[in-house]
Amino acid sequence: MNKIFKIAMVATVLAVSGMASASTSTETLPQDSLVQQLKLTPEQMKTVKTLREDAQKQISKINTDALAQDAIVNMFQSGVWDDGAAKKQLSAIGDIQSQVRYQRAKYVFNVSRVLTAEQKQQLQQILIEKQLY
Repeated sequence: MNKIFKIAMVATVLAVSGMASASTSTETLPQDSLVQQLKLTPEQMKTVKTLREDAQKQISKINTDALAQDAIVNMFQSGVWDDGAAKKQLSAIGDIQSQVRYQRAKYVFNVSRVLTAEQKQQLQQILIEKQLY
């Protein structure tokens, strides 16, 4: 749970800074709205739930130690800017975001494998419209 919170904090930081359009909620995977829009069958919903749980497990394994480094926050407090420390921390945050986005993309791909041809087409349109990837 703590790692998911940290990942959500990364998403919040990146969204606020304009670096990404990641969700600021604690959920890191597209979910209920997709399920509703695609009108999944009960069997599909069961499979998607399992895929979601697996993806959440993978996301929770992402090393978020870099978030504990408050280099940028410390710079604000000290009034002294350190380019190297800022770049290092932002790079680490970017790496974490990249890993989360990878897991999200993999999750959506795996979901697409249980969809009908019509649902796949609808999913593709949703992804384009919402610019999820």
